[in-house]
Amino acid sequence: MGIQMENKPDAPVKTTFGWDLCHTCNYRCAYCRGWERQSAGDVTLPPERWLEIWGRIRELYGECHIFVSGGEPSTYPGFGGLMLGLAKLHEVDICTNFSWDPAPLAAALPPGRLTISPTFHADFAEFEDFFAKAVKYKDYLPSRQVYTVAQKTSVPLLPEWSRRFAEHGVKLVPIPLRGGEEMLNDKKEEKTIDEVSPYSGEKKLGYQLKRLSPKGKLCSAGQRYAVIRSDCRVDRCSQTCDGEVGSILEPDFRLFDAPRPCRKDYCPIESQWIIEE
Repeated sequence: MGIQMENKPDAPVKTTFGWDLCHTCNYRCAYCRGWERQSAGDVTLPPERWLEIWGRIRELYGECHIFVSGGEPSTYPGFGGLMLGLAKLHEVDICTNFSWDPAPLAAALPPGRLTISPTFHADFAEFEDFFAKAVKYKDYLPSRQVYTVAQKTSVPLLPEWSRRFAEHGVKLVPIPLRGGEEMLNDKKEEKTIDEVSPYSGEKKLGYQLKRLSPKGKLCSAGQRYAVIRSDCRVDRCSQTCDGEVGSILEPDFRLFDAPRPCRKDYCPIESQWIIEE
């Protein structure tokens, strides 16, 4: 899936890792295409090897917040057992299309130890099914939020979807449609996103809609946060793909010692790590 991290609007406390566990997915969303990114360089590690790696990360940085993404992470073989093992070491936050049954994990892990960050994909899921599951597990949602990509056909439906969720104390967060480093929603769609988003009037939405640029600003991405790709290289954030932070397989892997300036013009996802003057 790889489109999240909007779920941490508050000041970060723990060291956080985004983790692209796999590229496999049971959906075929045109705005994502993460399921096409599997490459010969990708590494398939068994759950026990991943737990060794996460144990070493705990020794280095203490208990971290692990944002598990994909693809759709629930399609990874042994997903449930891996999440239970990971939760013994770190906080687990699962970015998911919610097509699986979270009941076994919810029965074993309390809210806070387990967070579920679900995104509604209207081309592949029925709204009523997603809605019912989100309401049922709302105590596991980050800040009681769910997400949806503001694709052209979905934007007119956002106000009604938002109203339905609000009746149950759940907030709908529209994720602006983007391609590469461009924001693809038009001005009318931006207005609807503005009106629906719980981030309205905040810098978070300004970065998402490309009204603000992160370029040149110091950012803790790479120091307090990083993204582990499916080939085990580590990037500063989801917008970078150069493996600048190293490889999670290296015995001497470390995050940066200090914040570094951002080199990107657009920050649609992880702007909470930008250090504002």
